Amino acid sequence: MKRLFLTTALGAACLWSAQAHASGYQLNEYSITNLGRSFAGAGVVGDDYSAIAYNPAGMTLKKNGMQASFTMAEVASEMKGRGASSGKQTEMDFGVPLPAAYAQYQVNDKWFVGGGIYAPYGLATRYKKDSYIADSARESTLEVIDYNLSTAYKLNSKWSVGASFVARYIYGHMTNNIVVGGMHLGESDFELDGWTYTGTLGIMYEPSENTRIGLSYKPKSIQRVKGDHTVTGNPIPGMFAPGVYSDGKASPDLPETTLLSVYHKPFDKVAFTGSARFTRWGDSFEDFSMTSSFTKAQGLPPVDYSWQDSWTFSLGTEYYVNDNLTLRLGTAWDQSPTPDNQHRTHRIPDSDRIWLSAGLSWRQDNMQFDLGYAHLFMKQSYIRDSVNTRYNDHDTKYRAYSNMFGLGFQYDF
Repeated sequence: MKRLFLTTALGAACLWSAQAHASGYQLNEYSITNLGRSFAGAGVVGDDYSAIAYNPAGMTLKKNGMQASFTMAEVASEMKGRGASSGKQTEMDFGVPLPAAYAQYQVNDKWFVGGGIYAPYGLATRYKKDSYIADSARESTLEVIDYNLSTAYKLNSKWSVGASFVARYIYGHMTNNIVVGGMHLGESDFELDGWTYTGTLGIMYEPSENTRIGLSYKPKSIQRVKGDHTVTGNPIPGMFAPGVYSDGKASPDLPETTLLSVYHKPFDKVAFTGSARFTRWGDSFEDFSMTSSFTKAQGLPPVDYSWQDSWTFSLGTEYYVNDNLTLRLGTAWDQSPTPDNQHRTHRIPDSDRIWLSAGLSWRQDNMQFDLGYAHLFMKQSYIRDSVNTRYNDHDTKYRAYSNMFGLGFQYDF
């Protein structure tokens, strides 16, 4: 009996293409002021309430208020490949919104509480049904939503600490064609979801009024999702049995991260920011599979990703034109966890990227309006079929870029 070429990898995620965010399927886009400086200084600048998500110790830099933001990500990819299947696809273009919201309350001079809703991970890849890629990856979606409750305590004039409790919801959806010996038999559709709980610890040191250093830690998040695996097509006795298999499951664990951020204001009108983030992908994404009784009957092994730990470095600057207007610029280098072309897949065609960004804020009384823009230059990437031939993958070259536009509003009570 011939083995079905059925992919069992969850390769992507919620909100946009694999190449339009931080490395792997990590997202940062839940602050417009941070977007404008490529997320340099995240959590310690004190110009919005997003420290709730990045480093809760930084909540002591703001008092009472709320904010809402909206980022639109435009993704464009060009593909060139060769494969046995008929059907071609040369581009993948779409745009997806990324909303976020926070609120904070100062209990007294030392104690602060707050909460937020945002997406820390997520991406999506979408290929046409008749594309040569659809045999191994047609649609991949992973949505991760954090519901965050945070608190911070100001120990003294120099030290602050913070902690967050996070209820995390994850939703995964993956489809692809089912092929035997080059013949299309049907389609596979996984739809899974689940909840888990995690948190963040943060600390901030202020050696002077104009200098701040913050360190935050997010542990590895153990995920367990369950749902249905729907297989459609014409049955083949003893080989291919369409139906709804309700025992679908997966374990898309999310990595441990450590973030170091710095803010320094050497002049009245100019400040500099920087961040370094370390993500332990190697401990959470060595391989992956979505399974059901159907996939187990085929004896399909997990997909070997062998992802490695990765770094992100960012630098930014702020120019305070006056009490109302602030301008900002930023750049970042974001390392992909994909070790080589053999371990890159159509579901996650990830690559290194360079960020260039700009933004501004206009403050009037107790209101602030934030605008941000970023362009991502993605390194050209390749997918080789030496590892994935069992899934009928094809050699492909990817060229991609992304534009992000963000709008935010803050209101101080």
